[in-house]
Amino acid sequence: MASKTLRHSTLSTTTEIYGHLLKYIALDAVKAIETALAKADAA
Repeated sequence: MASKTLRHSTLSTTTEIYGHLLKYIALDAVKAIETALAKADAA
């Protein structure tokens, strides 16, 4: 678990510090899937 690796006392501490990054990670994942599906359709 990230909170233990980062030595945060609780998961909520980790979420408060890094939570804003999750939105960008999810958007990048969706874009990658979209690109892969478009390439598969073109093949």
